[in-house]
Amino acid sequence: MTTWTSAPVVDVLAALAVVGYLIGMIRRTRATGAGWPRWATASWFTGVAVLLLSVHSSIEAYGHALLWVHMIQHLLLIMMVPVLLIWGQPVRLWLNRPPRGRLVRWLTFPLLTAGFYTAALVATHLTGFQEAMATQPLVHHGEQILYLVSGYLLFWPLAGSEASPWPVPHIVRFALLGLAMGADTLVGVALMLTGHPLAPSTAMMRPGWGPSLLEDQNLSGAIMWVGGDVLMMLLMLAVVAQWSATGSRARLGDWLESARRQALSGVGSATRGDDNVTVGVSSDVDDDEEARQAYNRMLAALHRRSPPS
Repeated sequence: MTTWTSAPVVDVLAALAVVGYLIGMIRRTRATGAGWPRWATASWFTGVAVLLLSVHSSIEAYGHALLWVHMIQHLLLIMMVPVLLIWGQPVRLWLNRPPRGRLVRWLTFPLLTAGFYTAALVATHLTGFQEAMATQPLVHHGEQILYLVSGYLLFWPLAGSEASPWPVPHIVRFALLGLAMGADTLVGVALMLTGHPLAPSTAMMRPGWGPSLLEDQNLSGAIMWVGGDVLMMLLMLAVVAQWSATGSRARLGDWLESARRQALSGVGSATRGDDNVTVGVSSDVDDDEEARQAYNRMLAALHRRSPPS
């Protein structure tokens, strides 16, 4: 860690992230009178620190010459930094609600972000992109931005409890993380089995004590496979722990609960044609005795109609 590089653009963005977060904390404390969770603050600043470490330290310096070091930087930028920043809950801090708008919902659709994450991994590791990255600094910087963006979009609705346009049930989170882990495995195994160097230009920068090009490439694949899968598995375990800690209603997922409440309110409003009163889906229909009784009568009627087994 004795070799440090310069990255002024990242430094400015990191400074803005720190200042903006501090302003958000002060603003929220004055508005609500309550403090912001320390674990969220620690997570945000840890994420910024890991970002600076990955682009300033010897990880960046040797990443141009050694693919296995470059792969460590990839995992930091596409997984660790985004997850730590998401755990900091900047959207909840500033907006206290999910961001709105059709474009935001489209960009954060979980299946789309999972596909984007997979495409980013495959395109930057199993094509001629690595050779271009080794010879053109702008391509390398674009790759770093791509990893940060694709990782953040993927993990935003899946990791933690950050305000997201898509409230994803825990079972779906688990499945999507497993799908993303499959992409890590695919890329890692492919790099381990490839019999020719994908970035031969790195031979000119490779230190004498380093492994051969092919050994370096195979080692980078092992790091992607094992490291990526371990990190993803830890996230999946965190989702399971969060799932088990929620109430029975939350286990159904918001979409199932919404359907139940809509059916309950619909039955209740159907029995009130005299006074033209309607129970909205957003109201607390569980506390509405008349709606609940009507719903129970409907279930009893359906049970009577069902043929005996």
